Amino acid sequence: MKTRTKSEMNKIRDIAEDYYIRLGKKGRDIADMLGVTEQTIIAWKKGRDGERTWDERKRDMELTPLKIRELILQEAHKTLSGQKSELDADRLAKLMAAYDRLSKKTNPRTVMDVFMMFDNWMTDEEPDLVVKFTEYHRRFLFYIIERES
Repeated sequence: MKTRTKSEMNKIRDIAEDYYIRLGKKGRDIADMLGVTEQTIIAWKKGRDGERTWDERKRDMELTPLKIRELILQEAHKTLSGQKSELDADRLAKLMAAYDRLSKKTNPRTVMDVFMMFDNWMTDEEPDLVVKFTEYHRRFLFYIIERES
């Protein structure tokens, strides 16, 4: 078996993390796909020093804008119907305002996912154009990232 460099292992770790967090793959499946041990995946899931665990980050990823909106609306309904809400009115108003601001922004990762789906589709339609589109996609992603900084 070929010994991998630290750089290669870091790339594999990033891919494994993405498989686990975004795609919901199991540790054993990830280990098999990437040619590492399940123990390696378990160690990576714990996170590096000062990092949140993969499970914590996965939980946060599952908290979509739609789910946040549902939770906020549940609290609003409780308040309006006279039930005891988990949040006071001031906190609820601040959450609603924050949600409104966040829902108007586009996440670069979402843009990247859409571009990848488009490029995969476009490969079958017009393969020669994919190369040109890919460059524009990259430039647009950098533009979005710059605006968020």
